[in-house]
Amino acid sequence: MRNYDFHLLTNGDLALLRGWFNTAHVKAWWPDADRQIARITDDMKNPSINMHIVGLSQLPFAFVCDFDAGTSGRPEFTDLPVGSRAMETFVGNPDFLGPGHATGYIEAWVRALRRKYTLVAVGPNTTDTRAIAIFRQAGFHNRRLAPTRDGKLVQVMTHL
Repeated sequence: MRNYDFHLLTNGDLALLRGWFNTAHVKAWWPDADRQIARITDDMKNPSINMHIVGLSQLPFAFVCDFDAGTSGRPEFTDLPVGSRAMETFVGNPDFLGPGHATGYIEAWVRALRRKYTLVAVGPNTTDTRAIAIFRQAGFHNRRLAPTRDGKLVQVMTHL
């Protein structure tokens, strides 16, 4: 098991995030870097949203955030029990794609969340088979297909 570190996202990390949003493998699922940075900057003011940079040996390589599923206003999470946590994540550094790092840090983050919350959920796009497979490896199970606010279909998955 690797020792991943998670540090709270700061304004100093936004340039790193912007670079990741402009890589092809991130841009495919998180388009428009300017819009993503604006959303994250706004979310940084919300105390119910936790955003972190994930690192290994102090080398940053991924982004993860979690939020209250019930108060998020996201329709794909409306059926979850009160107090459920939802999360979003991506590997930004392409050198960390493939060798199991995504599954590893997701498992570590979910373990930390489960100390406080009974259920953790994710909602990858149904066409993002790589993310769905990674979440399954990390212990998530399919819950249902659900539309998002913009009409995209996601595979809601939960970790009980």
